[in-house]
Amino acid sequence: MIQENEIGGKSNRAEKVDDYFVSPYSSALVWFGVCTFLVAIFLASQLGTQAKFFDNMRLERQPGLWSAIGIVGMLFFGFFQMLQFWFHRNGLQAPGFVSEAMIWLKAGEYVLWFMVYVSLVPLVGYLPTTVGFLLLMTWRLGYRQRRFYGLAVLAGVLIVVVFKSFLQVKIPGAALYEYLPSAVRSFAILYL
Repeated sequence: MIQENEIGGKSNRAEKVDDYFVSPYSSALVWFGVCTFLVAIFLASQLGTQAKFFDNMRLERQPGLWSAIGIVGMLFFGFFQMLQFWFHRNGLQAPGFVSEAMIWLKAGEYVLWFMVYVSLVPLVGYLPTTVGFLLLMTWRLGYRQRRFYGLAVLAGVLIVVVFKSFLQVKIPGAALYEYLPSAVRSFAILYL
């Protein structure tokens, strides 16, 4: 079944499979690609000082190896993306730039939610923060039925059990745990 997309007020209907691979580039995509390529160039300029390579060490044991691989990949693919932009676009202004940029900014909301989650874990604790975060995300995504909230709580408890008990990930105890009685405090620090 062929779907129809509404982009910038225009109907863009694909007639054959090849049409899915020949799509116009928006200004937001071009700007994002250019900015990403510039960041890759900056990171490549910092490789010698930030990612260390030692003389008498095998390549696979070098501390900066995976950083270098990632940055070289960013440069390689970014260069070809720049070439692709050069051949597919005449200018950088497109009618749908603002609406597409707003969609990207909306995605950034979830980065902020996660930053709040990470900053609350040392204060409130891993279990209460994880369960609270999942309940909040369930509400934020529009799932308002009780069963979804129950599934969010169950998922939060399972995440904590798997990470703390089975994988034995060391997550520091919360500042809130200091106010618990000593017997409960040690249990909370180890398992919650």
